[in-house]
Amino acid sequence: MQLLKILKKKETVIFFISMVFLLTLRLYHLDVPPLENKESWRQADTESIARNFVQYDFNLLSPNFNYDGPLPNVPALELQVTTLIIAVLYQVFGFHYFLARLVPICFYLVSAGYLYCYARKQMGFEKALFSLLIYGILPVNVYFSRAIMPEAAGLMFLLGGFFYFDKWIDKPVGKGLALSSIFLALALMTKPPTAFIAVPMVYLCWKRFGWSFLKNRELWVFTLFICSVAGGYYIYSNSTAEFHFALSITEGLVLRRIGSAFYSREAWDFFRLEIPGTMTRHVLYLLPLGMITAWKKDKTIIFWFLGMAAEAIFIVSTIRSSYYLIFLTPPIALLAGSFLGRLAEKRVLLPVSFLILLLIGYSSFQELKPMYAVNTKMQEEVRLVQALTSAEDLLVVGSLDPCVLSLSGRRGWRLYTGNDHRASEDLREELDLYIRSGANYFIPIQGKVYGDEDGSFLEYVVQTYEKIEPVKGYPIFRLNRPAQSSAMKGVLR
Repeated sequence: MQLLKILKKKETVIFFISMVFLLTLRLYHLDVPPLENKESWRQADTESIARNFVQYDFNLLSPNFNYDGPLPNVPALELQVTTLIIAVLYQVFGFHYFLARLVPICFYLVSAGYLYCYARKQMGFEKALFSLLIYGILPVNVYFSRAIMPEAAGLMFLLGGFFYFDKWIDKPVGKGLALSSIFLALALMTKPPTAFIAVPMVYLCWKRFGWSFLKNRELWVFTLFICSVAGGYYIYSNSTAEFHFALSITEGLVLRRIGSAFYSREAWDFFRLEIPGTMTRHVLYLLPLGMITAWKKDKTIIFWFLGMAAEAIFIVSTIRSSYYLIFLTPPIALLAGSFLGRLAEKRVLLPVSFLILLLIGYSSFQELKPMYAVNTKMQEEVRLVQALTSAEDLLVVGSLDPCVLSLSGRRGWRLYTGNDHRASEDLREELDLYIRSGANYFIPIQGKVYGDEDGSFLEYVVQTYEKIEPVKGYPIFRLNRPAQSSAMKGVLR
């Protein structure tokens, strides 16, 4: 009994040291604005919602964007748990980017705790420890777990919901099923692709109850609760939103191509580049070996992997955004960790396990370096906009990317959105509409306008409106003043 207590204490110490290590990995660039090369627009978008909660309307059910004119600008979106917590921190401590990044980091560390607890229960300490470490050092997890985005929250709700469901399956009494239903409803409201966790859950039900699980009333109530809460939220969000472009993307892109996108050349090129880059090749090499190990010990992990692979096939292949691959990481980490832990159980092979782990860590570091690179051109654009315009000015930007608006603390319109939310098919007509709606400035992004391939529209703007160009290559146009014969002189300091 004394030996058992010593072993448990040792395991606990190792677990907490591992968690501190994973936290440390995520502290780099903690206070850097969303100007990094990887998904900067998505982070700036998310962070701007938190700022608008504080500065305009502190209402969880009415988030506001910056790029559809003056507020209110309520879009139909997922439940804004991450941004609401960031807004609370902003309200108390002021606007600091490190606060915004700490929120997803905390969500991620809790998700790592759930993953470890599940693995410890199913596979033992060594396999659980290697699963935790792999889960913590995968490039997609390191980067997006400290990105100002809701993915880390989605992971936490997903893993928490699965963990409590697994506990209830083992012992169908207590609060496990109720906790699982709350977590999974939040997961669906935060990130709808988490719905694919249903694949391993159905397997668990079949394994525990056989086909009689289809007659289990508790499971039907559980399913009805999750679907009604999540479905009710999305119905409400769409009914109260002013803009439905998120729904348009779902209907026009995902649902329309859900059965065919995976076979496209674009999808295969995306997966060929992004999967090794987000997971590392060394981890991918371990997957078949991990499946062999899991097939003998815990087939649930394999079904989990198949479920999230289905998410990649049906959802990621249409959207082709690397951060959607993050939901593949829990089963991948469990499979790879299962194999390395099995090696480590044979003490003579323990150094081999750690050597492979070091190779995974080195590969992850190499993949992460370009992700952290700061977009200095966008940084300069934001600086100039802040210097030359006021917070009350409405801007029009010539790009799909809303970063300039969000990071400069300005509001306005994107001139060319490339979807059915466009105000006009003609760029001049669209700009005129925004001017009549109160737009004060037009900002080409680094002197270019998206959709103006021949440069004719930009030439029209140059000839029609006053140009301010304190730094060459970064023009800004006053929409309430005609073009002048001489350009503004002087350079901003």
